[in-house]
Amino acid sequence: MEKELQMFCHQCEMSAPEGCGAKGQSAGTCGKDATLSRLQDTMIFGLKGLSAYRHHASELGADTSNIDRVIADTLYFTLTNSNFNFDSHIAQLLKVGTAGVECMNLLSEAHTSRFGIPTPVKVSQNRAEGKAILVSGHNLRALELLLKATEGRGINIYTHSEMLPAHGYPELRKYAHLKGNIGKAWFDQTRLFNEFGGAILMTTNCIVPLRASCTYADRIFGYQIASTNGIQNIENDDFSPLIERAIALGDINFGCEGQTLTTGAHYKSILALAPQILDAVKSGKIRKFFVIAGCDAPGKGREYYRELALSLPQNCVILTSSCGKFRFNDFDFGFVPGTQIPRYLDLGQCNDSNGAVAVALALSEATGIALNDLPLSIVLMWMEQKAVIILLALFSLGVKKIHVGPSVPRFFNEDILNFLVKNYDLRLIGTDAKADLARFLSE
Repeated sequence: MEKELQMFCHQCEMSAPEGCGAKGQSAGTCGKDATLSRLQDTMIFGLKGLSAYRHHASELGADTSNIDRVIADTLYFTLTNSNFNFDSHIAQLLKVGTAGVECMNLLSEAHTSRFGIPTPVKVSQNRAEGKAILVSGHNLRALELLLKATEGRGINIYTHSEMLPAHGYPELRKYAHLKGNIGKAWFDQTRLFNEFGGAILMTTNCIVPLRASCTYADRIFGYQIASTNGIQNIENDDFSPLIERAIALGDINFGCEGQTLTTGAHYKSILALAPQILDAVKSGKIRKFFVIAGCDAPGKGREYYRELALSLPQNCVILTSSCGKFRFNDFDFGFVPGTQIPRYLDLGQCNDSNGAVAVALALSEATGIALNDLPLSIVLMWMEQKAVIILLALFSLGVKKIHVGPSVPRFFNEDILNFLVKNYDLRLIGTDAKADLARFLSE
């Protein structure tokens, strides 16, 4: 596996253009070697994801002072010609990861305190009617404010992509006009938004710049920093322009009846099943847990994750989060035979990735099995900054044997990969999901 990672790294080096930071030195590093430059790139990408989670937590009243200190210290660490020590760079990255764990825990507590503990729910998929607003992104506070602003206005609210888990929260689900989910992961939006005839609100990242083929420029609205050229932004939480546009567009009739998705398996609700889960593990009814999650992106290589999920034996349980779940969440996985434990557990958004750790730690404590020896395989989709902070968070907890794909980050080089392989047993997925599955089940 180390050889495979090194081969990938060499290909990346050979294809990288001069000056892009993937070859030699990153711009502005003034003599720092490539490995340290790349480690600092990793810090910056991690901080981007951390800052997003910190923003949501702070909006909901969480004390993020510890997170803020780590962000400031890490930015200071990347100051030109300040530190040339590899071990110091690794230590700082682990501090960022620890802050990621804390921040995701803070955000989870803020969400459950404000919106209640999610419970499993079936959500109508790809069916919209009447006057409608489609909400995408991660900002649950923005969704709540919009639900309040549209109550009694005759407007139906639908979710898209990372907003799907909102349906699991009781304080959001209580609004009768929160109707269902439309579409899948973020990258389907140009086609989907063209077909969806209502108004649209983008609350966070994953907005796609308007293309020549788009027909929705006059009915999509940005929120806070989420924006692109040619659209109007919601300011000061005043949703009046969005609401007025939805009313002016009139009734829509989108999609067809009958499709549903399941969400709402927050780790706090899963831990309530701990006695049944523990008994199922001890009796052999549950053979293994699979964390199949991450940030989705276009590409045939990512069909690997669907094939993997659908190939799992009936005595295996999937824990998922982030938009990667849309590769396989249309399938009914049913229950572990002989139990009432669902085989598919949607923990929520990417910021809810801490849920998988909470479940694993609880299982470790109950069984006395060390965290890295649990019957658990972690298989992550690689995409962007939030994936970086999640990976660093896992490393900071000492989690090993993480499988990533379809590729590893381009800002890792051979030295970094060798370190991660040696110290964390980082692995790259293959191209054959069923072959990998046989290996996962044997580990």
